[in-house]
Amino acid sequence: MDRFYTKIVGLPVVEDDSLRALTTVKDLIIDPEKGKVLAFVVDAGKNLIIMPMDIISWHDVLHINNRDSIIHGDDIFRVQTVQKNGAKVFGNRVETKDGKYLGNVVDYAIDNQLMILKRLFVAKGFLGLVRYDSRVIASKNILEILPEKIIVKDDAGTVKELVKEKRTVGEAAAA
Repeated sequence: MDRFYTKIVGLPVVEDDSLRALTTVKDLIIDPEKGKVLAFVVDAGKNLIIMPMDIISWHDVLHINNRDSIIHGDDIFRVQTVQKNGAKVFGNRVETKDGKYLGNVVDYAIDNQLMILKRLFVAKGFLGLVRYDSRVIASKNILEILPEKIIVKDDAGTVKELVKEKRTVGEAAAA
Protein backbone atom coordinates (compact mmCIF):
# COMPACT_ATOMS: atom_id res chain seq x y z
CA MET A 1 0.00 0.00 0.00
CA ASP A 2 1.28 3.46 -0.85
CA ARG A 3 1.79 6.00 1.93
CA PHE A 4 2.27 9.70 1.32
CA TYR A 5 5.03 11.73 2.91
CA THR A 6 2.63 14.47 4.01
CA LYS A 7 0.59 11.84 5.90
CA ILE A 8 3.65 10.13 7.40
CA VAL A 9 5.10 13.28 8.96
CA GLY A 10 3.37 13.77 12.29
CA LEU A 11 2.45 10.10 12.63
CA PRO A 12 2.60 9.01 16.30
CA VAL A 13 5.17 6.38 17.30
CA VAL A 14 4.01 3.96 20.00
CA GLU A 15 5.51 1.00 21.83
CA ASP A 16 3.81 -2.30 21.11
CA ASP A 17 2.45 -2.63 24.64
CA SER A 18 1.29 0.97 24.98
CA LEU A 19 -1.03 3.31 23.15
CA ARG A 20 0.72 6.40 24.50
CA ALA A 21 2.84 8.11 21.86
CA LEU A 22 6.58 8.16 22.49
CA THR A 23 7.22 10.70 19.75
CA THR A 24 6.14 11.52 16.20
CA VAL A 25 7.73 11.06 12.79
CA LYS A 26 9.44 14.29 11.69
CA ASP A 27 10.96 13.23 8.36
CA LEU A 28 12.13 10.32 6.22
CA ILE A 29 15.63 9.55 5.02
CA ILE A 30 15.58 8.16 1.49
CA ASP A 31 18.63 6.51 -0.09
CA PRO A 32 19.28 8.70 -3.17
CA GLU A 33 20.86 5.82 -5.08
CA LYS A 34 18.24 3.11 -4.52
CA GLY A 35 15.12 5.02 -3.51
CA LYS A 36 14.76 2.93 -0.34
CA VAL A 37 13.53 4.33 2.96
CA LEU A 38 16.56 4.15 5.22
CA ALA A 39 15.03 5.62 8.36
CA PHE A 40 12.20 7.53 9.99
CA VAL A 41 13.50 10.66 11.74
CA VAL A 42 11.87 11.26 15.12
CA ASP A 43 14.18 14.00 16.44
CA ALA A 44 16.28 15.89 13.92
CA GLY A 45 18.14 17.93 16.55
CA LYS A 46 19.38 14.85 18.38
CA ASN A 47 19.55 12.82 15.15
CA LEU A 48 17.25 10.10 16.50
CA ILE A 49 15.80 7.64 13.99
CA ILE A 50 13.82 4.43 13.67
CA MET A 51 14.94 1.84 11.13
CA PRO A 52 12.21 0.31 8.92
CA MET A 53 13.09 -3.19 10.19
CA ASP A 54 12.14 -2.08 13.72
CA ILE A 55 8.56 -1.29 12.75
CA ILE A 56 6.06 -3.94 13.83
CA SER A 57 3.02 -2.46 12.11
CA TRP A 58 2.02 0.74 10.42
CA HIS A 59 -1.55 1.97 10.24
CA ASP A 60 -2.74 5.11 12.03
CA VAL A 61 0.38 4.91 14.21
CA LEU A 62 3.87 3.49 13.84
CA HIS A 63 4.24 0.52 16.22
CA ILE A 64 7.74 -0.33 17.42
CA ASN A 65 8.89 -2.98 19.93
CA ASN A 66 10.18 -0.57 22.54
CA ARG A 67 12.12 2.63 23.12
CA ASP A 68 15.37 0.85 22.25
CA SER A 69 14.24 0.89 18.60
CA ILE A 70 14.89 4.64 18.60
CA ILE A 71 18.61 4.98 17.86
CA HIS A 72 21.15 7.64 16.95
CA GLY A 73 21.52 8.18 13.19
CA ASP A 74 25.30 8.13 13.40
CA ASP A 75 25.11 4.47 14.49
CA ILE A 76 24.09 3.44 10.94
CA PHE A 77 26.78 4.14 8.35
CA ARG A 78 24.47 4.46 5.31
CA VAL A 79 22.13 6.83 7.17
CA GLN A 80 25.11 8.93 8.25
CA THR A 81 26.45 9.04 4.67
CA VAL A 82 23.10 10.13 3.19
CA GLN A 83 22.64 12.79 5.88
CA LYS A 84 26.11 14.23 5.17
CA ASN A 85 25.35 14.28 1.44
CA GLY A 86 22.22 16.36 2.14
CA ALA A 87 20.10 14.83 -0.62
CA LYS A 88 16.41 15.15 0.20
CA VAL A 89 13.23 14.45 -1.69
CA PHE A 90 10.44 16.59 -0.21
CA GLY A 91 10.65 20.21 -1.36
CA ASN A 92 13.54 19.52 -3.71
CA ARG A 93 13.67 21.09 -7.16
CA VAL A 94 12.87 18.74 -10.07
CA GLU A 95 14.43 19.14 -13.51
CA THR A 96 14.61 17.05 -16.65
CA LYS A 97 17.91 15.71 -17.92
CA ASP A 98 17.97 18.64 -20.36
CA GLY A 99 17.60 21.16 -17.51
CA LYS A 100 13.89 22.02 -17.91
CA TYR A 101 12.41 23.05 -14.55
CA LEU A 102 9.30 20.99 -13.71
CA GLY A 103 8.62 22.29 -10.21
CA ASN A 104 9.29 21.18 -6.65
CA VAL A 105 8.31 17.97 -4.88
CA VAL A 106 5.09 18.76 -2.96
CA ASP A 107 4.54 15.14 -1.86
CA TYR A 108 5.77 11.66 -2.61
CA ALA A 109 4.51 8.12 -2.18
CA ILE A 110 6.35 5.15 -0.74
CA ASP A 111 5.34 1.50 -0.70
CA ASN A 112 5.02 0.68 3.00
CA GLN A 113 5.70 -3.04 2.43
CA LEU A 114 8.85 -2.71 0.32
CA MET A 115 9.85 0.67 1.80
CA ILE A 116 10.73 2.15 -1.58
CA LEU A 117 9.95 5.42 -3.31
CA LYS A 118 7.09 4.96 -5.81
CA ARG A 119 6.06 8.38 -7.17
CA LEU A 120 6.86 12.06 -6.92
CA PHE A 121 4.13 14.69 -6.93
CA VAL A 122 5.63 17.81 -8.47
CA ALA A 123 4.15 21.26 -8.98
CA LYS A 124 5.27 24.77 -9.73
CA GLY A 125 4.17 27.40 -7.28
CA PHE A 126 3.51 31.10 -7.06
CA LEU A 127 4.51 32.80 -3.78
CA GLY A 128 4.11 29.46 -2.02
CA LEU A 129 0.32 29.81 -2.19
CA VAL A 130 -0.85 28.78 -5.64
CA ARG A 131 0.23 25.52 -7.27
CA TYR A 132 0.06 24.94 -11.01
CA ASP A 133 1.53 22.69 -13.67
CA SER A 134 1.20 19.60 -11.43
CA ARG A 135 2.81 16.31 -12.44
CA VAL A 136 3.13 12.78 -11.15
CA ILE A 137 6.50 11.20 -11.87
CA ALA A 138 7.04 7.46 -11.44
CA SER A 139 10.20 6.47 -9.59
CA LYS A 140 11.46 4.57 -12.64
CA ASN A 141 11.85 7.98 -14.36
CA ILE A 142 14.12 9.39 -11.65
CA LEU A 143 17.70 9.50 -12.87
CA GLU A 144 19.43 11.07 -9.89
CA ILE A 145 18.64 12.60 -6.48
CA LEU A 146 21.10 15.34 -5.64
CA PRO A 147 21.17 17.78 -2.70
CA GLU A 148 20.13 20.70 -4.90
CA LYS A 149 17.77 18.95 -7.37
CA ILE A 150 16.21 15.74 -8.61
CA ILE A 151 16.90 14.89 -12.24
CA VAL A 152 14.25 12.95 -14.18
CA LYS A 153 13.87 11.66 -17.71
CA ASP A 154 12.81 14.28 -20.25
CA ASP A 155 9.03 14.60 -19.76
CA ALA A 156 8.68 10.91 -20.55
CA GLY A 157 6.45 9.15 -18.12
CA THR A 158 5.09 12.25 -16.40
CA VAL A 159 1.38 12.66 -16.01
CA LYS A 160 0.53 16.32 -16.29
CA GLU A 161 -2.52 17.85 -14.65
CA LEU A 162 -4.63 14.71 -14.40
CA VAL A 163 -7.88 16.53 -13.69
CA LYS A 164 -7.59 18.86 -16.66
CA GLU A 165 -6.79 15.98 -19.01
CA LYS A 166 -9.80 13.96 -17.86
CA ARG A 167 -12.07 16.99 -18.28
CA THR A 168 -10.67 17.67 -21.75
CA VAL A 169 -11.23 14.04 -22.82
CA GLY A 170 -14.79 14.12 -21.45
CA GLU A 171 -15.56 17.41 -23.20
CA ALA A 172 -14.17 16.05 -26.47
CA ALA A 173 -16.32 12.92 -26.20
CA ALA A 174 -19.42 15.01 -25.53
CA ALA A 175 -18.83 17.18 -28.63
